[in-house]
Amino acid sequence: MSRTEEISSEVKAVNEAATEAGTRADEILEYAREQIEISVEHGWDGVGQSINIAGEALEKIAAELSGLDDAFESAASTLDEITEQMSRSEVAQHLSLSLTALEGTQETLENTVSLVDEAMQGAEQAEHEALANRLQLLRENVEGLFERLAQSRSDIEAEHEEAQNMGQGEGDETQRDQKPDQDRDRDGRDGRDQDDDQNEGRAPGN
Repeated sequence: MSRTEEISSEVKAVNEAATEAGTRADEILEYAREQIEISVEHGWDGVGQSINIAGEALEKIAAELSGLDDAFESAASTLDEITEQMSRSEVAQHLSLSLTALEGTQETLENTVSLVDEAMQGAEQAEHEALANRLQLLRENVEGLFERLAQSRSDIEAEHEEAQNMGQGEGDETQRDQKPDQDRDRDGRDGRDQDDDQNEGRAPGN
């Protein structure tokens, strides 16, 4: 498996993990709604209102995570289009497009972490330990997604830089080797003229 294929596989794996986290958020949301209903039945309106804070945040979390799917799929498919027949510039262009597809994904996950914290505040206000524990696990999942995404982006950036720089600057050593020969004057004195000889030993400006 090539390096590009490895990166593409990891991007797909992060997408799958994001989908799983979204499903987990939906499950926690359903659980929170059940707890709200129980609170209402018992007349514990304050508890229900606090849990509802968590529920509203969870709705946003599920939407944020499901919205990442297109970005991940676009980035991975663009990486998969890279072939051995492509030129260096074509490879660099595809890597750049892959990075563009992932723009905003890290910000989305950062926002998701903030929403999980908001949901946890609601659970803590309600003193609902079971809900808080589920939300803590969800937070850890999202943090793990953020780290994996950051690594994938870093890997793509490194590949892009290498593709851009490949073959650049070759021949510099040859040019430097030839330069002394080009500087030699007709007398073969390495480019020095009579004025240079006369000026030897003079301080700058004298």
